[in-house]
Amino acid sequence: MENFGIAHALLQLLLLHLVGSGRGDLLSGQPGIDLRIQAREQLISQTNDSVYVQRIMRLCKSAEMRSYMQQDTDACDNFYEYSCGNWPQINPANDAYPRETNFEQLLVKTYRHKQQRLMEQPANEETDEVAVLRVKDFYASCLLFRQAAVDSYRLQLQEIVAEFGRMPVLSLPGQEWPAEEFDWQDTVAQIKRQYGFDILLLFQQSADRIYAGQPKQILPKSNRKAVAEDIANHLEHHLGVDPKLAATTAREITEFEHKIAAIMVDRRVGVMSKLHTQNVTDYSDVANLTQYVETVLDRELKANESLYEHVPGYLIKLLDLVEVTPPHVLANYVFNELLKHFYYERAESVVEQCVSRVRDLFAELLDNMVFKQYGDEGTMKDIDSVWQQVQRSFRGVLQNSSADWLVPETREQLLDQLNTTSLVINGYAEVNFTQRYEKLQLKPRDYLHNLRTILHHQSLRVKVKTQTSVTYDPMGKRVLFPVALLQPNFLWSRYYPKAVRYGSLGTLLAQQLAHSLEDASKWDAKSFAEYSKRKSCFKEQYARLRLNGQYWPESDLQAENIADNLAIQVAYHAYRRLLADLDPSFLGSESLPLLNLGSRRLFFLSFAQLWCNDANEQFRDKHSLLLGTPNALRVLGALSNFRAFGRDFNCGSASRMTSSQKCQLFTVSLD
Repeated sequence: MENFGIAHALLQLLLLHLVGSGRGDLLSGQPGIDLRIQAREQLISQTNDSVYVQRIMRLCKSAEMRSYMQQDTDACDNFYEYSCGNWPQINPANDAYPRETNFEQLLVKTYRHKQQRLMEQPANEETDEVAVLRVKDFYASCLLFRQAAVDSYRLQLQEIVAEFGRMPVLSLPGQEWPAEEFDWQDTVAQIKRQYGFDILLLFQQSADRIYAGQPKQILPKSNRKAVAEDIANHLEHHLGVDPKLAATTAREITEFEHKIAAIMVDRRVGVMSKLHTQNVTDYSDVANLTQYVETVLDRELKANESLYEHVPGYLIKLLDLVEVTPPHVLANYVFNELLKHFYYERAESVVEQCVSRVRDLFAELLDNMVFKQYGDEGTMKDIDSVWQQVQRSFRGVLQNSSADWLVPETREQLLDQLNTTSLVINGYAEVNFTQRYEKLQLKPRDYLHNLRTILHHQSLRVKVKTQTSVTYDPMGKRVLFPVALLQPNFLWSRYYPKAVRYGSLGTLLAQQLAHSLEDASKWDAKSFAEYSKRKSCFKEQYARLRLNGQYWPESDLQAENIADNLAIQVAYHAYRRLLADLDPSFLGSESLPLLNLGSRRLFFLSFAQLWCNDANEQFRDKHSLLLGTPNALRVLGALSNFRAFGRDFNCGSASRMTSSQKCQLFTVSLD
């Protein structure tokens, strides 16, 4: 019976994939099917290693790749359309959500499904680690909280406010709100210390550096009326505020937030921050940044701690705004910002709400839980093998004659940077989660109590989000590989040709190695001047590329384009070296059934399909303003510069994919 069940599941899986290749509409708008496919495919691939299963898995991958292709398009005319022409029919973008669809979305969707399954597994005191038990306990309390009485829920929200003072809109009829008792700076500092929320002011600690000043940028809202209505609805339904009073208060809060947004800028913490000199400020008689920080820390600053003002000038503008804002408006804004983190939306999907809350609070732990499930020795070895080959090929690029324009000392520094960059699977294996969460005491069914306890437990820890893309960490000289990419049957599988692995995973790793060389401090003036000439070539070339009949705006932002060009060449070279080392008897496995492509062409298809996407017109217009290169042009630009692509697809010299002017930072020797 077990073998029959596996065979039946395999046939269902194959049919779903094959249907997708002919009728994309059956897959679009059916997230449940997508998730079942991935879940079943991964379960099968992990528990069965028969030749039959291998054959089915390769058929599935072939069907998936073919479903996105528009094979009647000439690959030498537009390789992106050839590779991704059917993507918009299978994964269409919408006017509302999603405004864009891409590969990473599919990856994230299945990854979140895996995280949810881990949360939903019954708690087991004997086998589950302490930290895992805390996750499951909190998730269960969130699900059960929908049974709590509304009056009890509102009372708990009022208790949260009472920790820090009184909220004007919650004053009883005839009760005067004591404006003279409200100290906005002390209140937001106390909230930060207790629950970790940055309201009006930022606090962030990194080793012996402390940053204070502008919090995360608030973007101006285009429809303030809708925002005000939403706030009024929350005040009325969560706090029981009279509808008319709720509407008036919401308008005041919205207008104040709009003014706050107007004085903010988009700047990463640490960039252009100014060292703050204690007791010597232009506004010491109105506010004290040192006092704010010491209130958050609940202690005085130490002699070895440096305080930096993030976004110098923000505090002065904030104080000017506070001075002309009625105290009750300011207080309502602060407490509304606090309470919105505790609202429980009974009218929405409780499961989605609770899953989202767990992900938000336990991002590192959930990544670690998935890592332990998929980070087996064989997977780690496969990924490390690609990394070693890519790093080796990149080293060869810097050592060959095409890099002779670099001054020898600069070349040595770049080589040293490359050789000392490590690959890290970002599964937080080094973190002792038992130690972190063993003192965390939660209560069954009492969601708000548990939420307050957890937020306080990690109030001053820098918040970490789940990583879903390969990134470069310049501080640690590491390429960070997300746990989400450990999911089998996306970029890699033991059943797939290595061409798929190198064309996708290999290029992603090579891109980040390319970014590791961008540190300007490693470049001398002469080498940097030569680099600038080559960068100008990319700038001019990409401005000649067209999307939807329009030329793309010229931009000085060419780092991503240069990284793309280097990455495809380095990964291709690494794959070529691998092919040369393979036993000839294995070369037949470097293709997929029903997909009439040799190993090298399959490599390029795997690269291009990483960037398949669809976006509505508004999203495209916004992207245009940001001057980021669209996915289609990233594919067309990088491949038209690469002679090996034209050779492997037999493209003529007049084809669109054969650029007469090749822009290259370095070139890879392929012979």
